[in-house]
Amino acid sequence: MPDYHLFVCTGPTCRQEGAEETLHRLQEALQCQPLAAVRVTLCRCLGQCGLGPNMVVYPGGTWYGRLHVEEIDQVIASHLMAGRPVASLIQPPPPPNKTVREPL
Repeated sequence: MPDYHLFVCTGPTCRQEGAEETLHRLQEALQCQPLAAVRVTLCRCLGQCGLGPNMVVYPGGTWYGRLHVEEIDQVIASHLMAGRPVASLIQPPPPPNKTVREPL
């Protein structure tokens, strides 16, 4: 079982905001860090369109928004390695029962 499970939005809106570049940096950085177990799952849409690129980190359900390449190292060092979420990048989760309307 992983220590952290990261869900990264790769839907059309997040892609337009740089999600692919952010994801590539995340994958590269995780290969270089001494983290025991981190799983990254790509998601079509996390329901936070317009606030992306988005990522949710479990355990804890910490939502990160407008997460770009230059912030990935900070999230890894602070949240994944030291257990301290990066407050300046956290966004509130979507409201309960929100219907995702991202086009397929």
